[in-house]
Amino acid sequence: MPGKTILSGDLGAINLADIFNLLGMSKKSGVLKLTRGAETRSLHWEQGEIVFARSNSVRDSLGNFLVRKGIITPEQNAVSASKIDETTRHGKVLVRMGFITADQLLWAVKQQVLEIVYSLFHWHSGFFEFAEGETDAKEKITLSMSTTKVIMEGIHRLDEWAKMRTVFTDDAVVLEPILGPGEVGARPDIGPDDRKLLALVDGSRTLAEIAGLARQGEFECYSTLFNLVSTGVLRVRGAQASTRRAAR
Repeated sequence: MPGKTILSGDLGAINLADIFNLLGMSKKSGVLKLTRGAETRSLHWEQGEIVFARSNSVRDSLGNFLVRKGIITPEQNAVSASKIDETTRHGKVLVRMGFITADQLLWAVKQQVLEIVYSLFHWHSGFFEFAEGETDAKEKITLSMSTTKVIMEGIHRLDEWAKMRTVFTDDAVVLEPILGPGEVGARPDIGPDDRKLLALVDGSRTLAEIAGLARQGEFECYSTLFNLVSTGVLRVRGAQASTRRAAR
């Protein structure tokens, strides 16, 4: 179990990627705890690799993650959550009730951990501390991603978010279609996933509402919508054609 704190500091003074690099290169085992106001995230490390993550945000819970991905319904989430006790995790309850399979649970936990980790790259304030020690075997998974790849993807997503926010200035932005159904059908560059999102764009829904209905990760949803804006398939309501060209 984690013991003595060997590293701590202010996230405003040190880059998260540098912290990850240090723990990865020195092959450290223990728990990295990050706090920002009332928010807390804990990343479990083993031999320089992230093997688990916890968050005190309800949004980051396994049940809500599965609902966003469309794997379970909000009703299934609620009824299964009511059966959690001190010895049984939500994932096991979901499998026992037949709402998900064991394979789906393993996939979901890995993706949930990665989403928690990637969200931390948006933290530019707060505090961190790393307590060295052995990782609890019950809190261990195999991400199949090295620390270096996690850092690279986290930085990539941060850069992509910065680009998207030049067009999607906030989550209340409303999108509207430019092309009709026939024109969309004639575009070979618009794939099945694009079409699913296009079906949700009606000229009145906000980005947040579309993401909620899409049942996929926020980053993935916004990224696809941004590409559809950049290629002239969608536009922000009220935007001129020049805005679309600037977004390319």
